[in-house]
Amino acid sequence: MIREFAPAKVNLTLRTGKVREDGYHPVDSIVVFADWGDALTAETGDGLSLSISGPQGGAIPADETNLVMRAARMLAEAAGVEAAARLGLAKSIPAGAGLGGGSADAAAALRALNRLWELDWPLEMLAGIGAEIGSDIPACLWSRPLRMTGRGERIRLIDEWPAFTALLVNPGVAVATGKVFQAFDDLPAGTGQGFRLTGGLDRLSVLADLNAATNDLTAPACAVAPNISGVLAELAEDGSAELVRMSGSGATCFAVYADSGVRDSAAEKLRARHPGWLVQPVEFPGVPAINPA
Repeated sequence: MIREFAPAKVNLTLRTGKVREDGYHPVDSIVVFADWGDALTAETGDGLSLSISGPQGGAIPADETNLVMRAARMLAEAAGVEAAARLGLAKSIPAGAGLGGGSADAAAALRALNRLWELDWPLEMLAGIGAEIGSDIPACLWSRPLRMTGRGERIRLIDEWPAFTALLVNPGVAVATGKVFQAFDDLPAGTGQGFRLTGGLDRLSVLADLNAATNDLTAPACAVAPNISGVLAELAEDGSAELVRMSGSGATCFAVYADSGVRDSAAEKLRARHPGWLVQPVEFPGVPAINPA
């Protein structure tokens, strides 16, 4: 049995423009991945099947509409092999959470089946297939700090990046990405700020530059799901967080903390006040500098 981790994708920053002629929105986003997410397994079997479990698996279809199944079918067709595998998906990432759960699952399926079917394709080839299914899938194939541009399919890996201790908070609301982008298009042009590296690559310098940037979808997402405003306010309330922002198109928000002790204290208070919320402590692994020999 082959196992692949499908980590939650977090947009530390997100700039976007009005819809293009092809129906997509241009984006520019700094993306990291958490040490928490879904898990996918793949093993040999007759035909192609998908079973779903986990705390967030109840509302996820296991039919051909699932991105995992679509990715498997497309890879088999592109490689000229039989689409035969038993796939299992354990869901921890909520649907419509702004954490790229479906894309992460599809990317994990592509990596797993690439191994199961002994294709030995590089990630760049898998990304070409993934981009036809969803704009976030190429980023999720790498699952490491990177910058997304274009409609999200253009990837530039970040060679050096600090690690962060963080908290993911979702108020139990699923937000449809399409509705958020529609609300964005209905608003006047914003004055958001993209990420610019003005200082060093140490943790505090990068945090300062992240705080100067924005997520352009925050206001339209809050209009679609007002609960998001409350989450952001509570994360910022006691001043212990070094960065507070919404991820992607919402509804999940995140806060970055100086250390796990401060984070865990904030998590305990939030759980006590909002037992129905998802409050998940995480780490965002970085990319250490390469010291020349």
